[in-house]
Amino acid sequence: MKALARVVLILGAVGVGALLFGAAPREVTLVYGLPPEAAPSSLAVEIRRGDEVLRRAEIGVPGGAHEVRHPVRLPDGEYRVVVRAGAAVFERAVTVSEAGTIVLPLGR
Repeated sequence: MKALARVVLILGAVGVGALLFGAAPREVTLVYGLPPEAAPSSLAVEIRRGDEVLRRAEIGVPGGAHEVRHPVRLPDGEYRVVVRAGAAVFERAVTVSEAGTIVLPLGR
């Protein structure tokens, strides 16, 4: 009986650990590909989940840059990334399911 109780306890602990580990935010780098014809001097970024804004950032764009990197920590799920570059507004859907890099071309 004690052996069975130990097995149940261990399996429960493993299950809770897997649940908590899966809900932990992941290291994600969003890379904004800038339009070659008119690169903006800055980007205003909002990361949304549904109607809720989870993150806001103002990112300066170095002169002559073709892309801008934006490291964030996000839990798994579906997001909308809204980027304002001057008067232009770009909205992209993003799915986070693992750590890594997601490239978002702007202006295309």
